[in-house]
Amino acid sequence: MAIQEQSRTIPAEQNLPAGGLSKAKSYWFPAALLILAINFCFLVFYVFVKYKTIFHSDSAMKVLLAREIVQSRNFFPPDWYYGNNDIVVVFGHLFIIPALAFLPAGFTVHAISGLVTSILVLHSVWLAAGLAPIGKTRRTLITASVAAGMSGVLAENLYGQASYGTILYMSLYSIYCLVRLMRERSTKNVVIWSVLLCALITAEFWGNPQRAIVTIGMPLIAAALWSIHRLHPASVGRASLVGTAASICAAIGGGTILYGVTFAHANNASRDASSIQWLPYEAIASNLMVLGKEVLAVFGGSPPGGSGLLTVIGLYGALRLIVAVILVALIVRSVATSARPHEEVRPLAIYGSLALLSVCLLQVATTIPNLADPIGSSRYLVPALVTMAIVALATPLDMRLRPIEFLSVAVVLAGLLTSAYPTFVRSDTLSHLNLVQQKPRTIDLSDLARYLQANGLTYGYATYWNAGSVSVLSDEHVLVRQITLDSALPMPMRFLSADRWYNADTWKGETFLLLSQEDANKIDWGRLAALGLPVSRKLQFGDLGIFVFAENIAAKLPGWDVRFMQPVTFHADAQALTQVGSLQERSDGKALVAPPEANGALYYGPYVSVAPGTYRLTFDVEAGSSPTAALRLDAAAAPGGIVLAQKDLTESHGPQQLLFSLDHTSVMEFRVWALGNGAVAFKSVTIERASP
Repeated sequence: MAIQEQSRTIPAEQNLPAGGLSKAKSYWFPAALLILAINFCFLVFYVFVKYKTIFHSDSAMKVLLAREIVQSRNFFPPDWYYGNNDIVVVFGHLFIIPALAFLPAGFTVHAISGLVTSILVLHSVWLAAGLAPIGKTRRTLITASVAAGMSGVLAENLYGQASYGTILYMSLYSIYCLVRLMRERSTKNVVIWSVLLCALITAEFWGNPQRAIVTIGMPLIAAALWSIHRLHPASVGRASLVGTAASICAAIGGGTILYGVTFAHANNASRDASSIQWLPYEAIASNLMVLGKEVLAVFGGSPPGGSGLLTVIGLYGALRLIVAVILVALIVRSVATSARPHEEVRPLAIYGSLALLSVCLLQVATTIPNLADPIGSSRYLVPALVTMAIVALATPLDMRLRPIEFLSVAVVLAGLLTSAYPTFVRSDTLSHLNLVQQKPRTIDLSDLARYLQANGLTYGYATYWNAGSVSVLSDEHVLVRQITLDSALPMPMRFLSADRWYNADTWKGETFLLLSQEDANKIDWGRLAALGLPVSRKLQFGDLGIFVFAENIAAKLPGWDVRFMQPVTFHADAQALTQVGSLQERSDGKALVAPPEANGALYYGPYVSVAPGTYRLTFDVEAGSSPTAALRLDAAAAPGGIVLAQKDLTESHGPQQLLFSLDHTSVMEFRVWALGNGAVAFKSVTIERASP
């Protein structure tokens, strides 16, 4: 292939002296392969063994989604809730789906997915490093450095949870295809590389166009434009130019259209990153310091605070700090010189530089990073930083002309290549080193799953971080679904979850709430009992209380089963939302009452999810006779408050009905408006499914 011929015509490192890093000595390449093999073994240990001890619910998502895909026989399950506008297309769940034919949706299939993702990451790194005119020995060492994990936070995001590992290999494969396409002479091969590039970009934009334009779109376009402008005109053929333009434009447009079509029929729930805003100057200045901490953490250079300087942890921390600082300096130099002409690594440098600068801008100038958790926020930097680390370590070197840079690369490689054991065995997800003594997890979730099963409990509900992880670690023997405790009663957490988990007929028999004491104090247990859900027994596991009920609580808790096959009533009580009314105790029970002159929402809420179908609302409202409308009833879908049905009444002395229909799952509010033409009282509203 033409690219292979061109990439080997610049013998930049073959002219080094005998002591040069890439001097072809017979034992160097086998030694590099051995280091890669050792680091890969540590990586496999991390994915299959170590990561189980730090496994969490964000990681469990891919396993739970794969189970829903298999269960529904739909790649985009209709009752699954995606998060933050992301449609999951290319992700680790792809490697779990076929495994579920033979294995339960447990940790083993997660580890298999992690292993496949890790192999793809390392293969893409090998290809990307090969875009530079360096020998196979240094390519192998660079790949081995990434295989070593570098740090706990990078290992978590590339290989453990692996979310950003997917973004990295998709990015590196994309730039590799672009470079091959731009340098290709054969029309047949131009078509092949164009199709591959188009498929990769389409998949990314299908998942989320806003994210893809930053991570892949703009960097690829910049790299392509640089190649056209700076390379010799004869180096880029007409077919390559047409193929590049066609594949990028078709992929961006096609992927965005696919996203729009898919998203229109998908459920989406927003969490932390749902609403991004620009920050004021003071916050930007503060985030610049946070950015430095994030970068050091990614490269394993975050100093081990509280450790003695001459202790094992202190000395190793100092070494890793030096390595990280040198690597950052090399990356800064690579970004600054990325537009330099006539070097084959430049397209990769342009691509990585723009991706890194874009994500750094978002990190320091927007609300994306969580200042309370800067190390956790560093995950956004991982793909771009690793890409630029490849560029920095793959730049052609000459020890005679640039000895300082040559030695800097050698020091960084030595530090990174030996980081596998500390990273995969002794680091946590925040890159904290525990070389002396491992800090045990407060609750062993695998032991918790076994304890629940031993007590005959196989279906229950817990807050997010104790839900999905227990389900996966138990190999589906115990299913724990996520809830929120924002009100006096537990409610489903419809974020990276499925509606069917909360249906009344999904499970028959005992269920439980798994709660810390702090969370248990938020629940109105008396109100639960009044709904027919008294606690039948209570167990304790560590600092978690296990509250057992004789039946599935989803059958009686309002707002859980989004199909509303049975009537569910929302009463006027202390939790009811109102603008103009006051709660009054009357002879016939509690009611929200608005005085005659009041104008506004007497009741609004309860903001429950409702599945597609036709529903009947029954409002128990009272209003004296008035020549003009005294109250208005409506049903509105959030967000936006789109009114689906409405009725104005001049008087009411009992139940009033309203029908509305939905074609996709929506969060609903049912409202009673006092119109200022007489006193109005609201007692309750009942929703019941009228037809599919």
